[in-house]
Amino acid sequence: MKTLNTDDIFLRNLSISFLELLNTTMTISMSRNDMKETFSVPFMYNYGIDEGFLKDFYIGLPDNCNIPVAEGTYDMIPRGIITLNSFQVKNSDITNRFIRGQYTETERGTQEENVLTGYSAQLYSLPLAVKFDVKVITGSINQAFKVAESILDLVYSNRVMYFQYKGVRIPAQFHFPEQETIDKKYAFTYSDNNKLNVNIPVDVETYFPSFEQSSKRHSKNVMERILVREFDEEGHLINKVWVDQNTAPVPPEE
Repeated sequence: MKTLNTDDIFLRNLSISFLELLNTTMTISMSRNDMKETFSVPFMYNYGIDEGFLKDFYIGLPDNCNIPVAEGTYDMIPRGIITLNSFQVKNSDITNRFIRGQYTETERGTQEENVLTGYSAQLYSLPLAVKFDVKVITGSINQAFKVAESILDLVYSNRVMYFQYKGVRIPAQFHFPEQETIDKKYAFTYSDNNKLNVNIPVDVETYFPSFEQSSKRHSKNVMERILVREFDEEGHLINKVWVDQNTAPVPPEE
C-alpha cells in the first residue's frame, strides 16, 4: 500500500463527499431526435483561479515538449464547479472533550512496508461550519432553468453524507439555499462569453476529530483479565478470582 500526499486530508475528503452527492443527484433531461434523454451534470473541484487553464495549457505545445497531451473535452457544458469558501469552529456547540476515541495511522513495518496501526486517545470533537460555492455553467437559458429545477430536489431533503478520516466515519450535513441566482451578460460581440452561470451557496455542518497526542495509546493495549478480591468485615481475604473481560465474575461458593 502506497502513501500519497492526498491521503487523510479532512477538507479534501469532505469536498469529495460533496462532489459525490452532486454527481449522483444533479441530472437534467434534454430532447434529441424527438426523444427525451437524461444526462448527469458533471461536477469538479476548482483547482485554480482560471477555469481555462487546461485549454490554455495544452494549446500550441511544441513538438519536443515532454508534457503528455490531454485528450477529451475540456469545455463541457453544462458542468459544475465547487469551491471551498470558508470554514470555522462553532464554539457554542463544543461539548465534553473527555471521550476516548479510536483512529488509525500509517506506519513503517519491519520490512519497510506500510502498516495501518490502530490507536486510541482522548477525542475532542470540533463542530465545523463549512461554506462551499457552487457554480453551474450552462449554454442556454433553458439549461439554466433545468439546473435550477434540479436543485429544488436537493433543497428540502435531508442530505447527509459520510466520509472517512483517520479511520473515523464522519457525517456531514449539507444545507442548500431556498433560492439560487442565474447570472448572464448579454452582449453581441464574438469575443464575449455568453454562457449562463447558476450560483449556489451551500452550508455544511460537520465535525473535526481532534485527538490529544499525550493520551495516545495502542488499541491492542487492553486488559484481558481483572483480579477480583473479596474481604470480610475484619479485612481477611475470603475470595480471589480472575475475571475475563468478556465474562461475568463467578460468585463465591457458600
